[in-house]
Amino acid sequence: MAFQPGPERPHNYEPIMMSRVDLEASFAVEPARAIEKPGKLWVFNNYIMLVEQYRGIHLIDNSNPNNPQRIAFINIEGCTELAVRDGIIYANNAVDLIGVKATSDFSSLEIVSRNRDVLPIISSPEYWYDWYFTDRLPDDMIIVRWEPINN
Repeated sequence: MAFQPGPERPHNYEPIMMSRVDLEASFAVEPARAIEKPGKLWVFNNYIMLVEQYRGIHLIDNSNPNNPQRIAFINIEGCTELAVRDGIIYANNAVDLIGVKATSDFSSLEIVSRNRDVLPIISSPEYWYDWYFTDRLPDDMIIVRWEPINN
């Protein structure tokens, strides 16, 4: 959902939002895809997990470092961070912190924990705009990323 801008000061980004229900339903394991906006990475056993900024996590089999293979993509809207402990992948799902249990070969993934609204709202690249927008955020809507406005 796109936000209709209202402040007098021009801005270059618009928030992309999802309802709470849609956010929680958006988690999915999908086929590998191209890396577009790489973020943080984590090495776990023979795998590399690379954040795709605000979209999810690329799973890369690195058992042959000379030929790493993208094997899957975990769709996690609003994701910018990840960590792994005791076989659980922890990631931000916009304002939520989720725990994802994975089998050792990543053939199965499931959310085993969700802490709702424990993280701050994703900020606009134009920080001055946050004060204006966050007070007007529609009920039950969560910002998952900001995208440039095509002028």
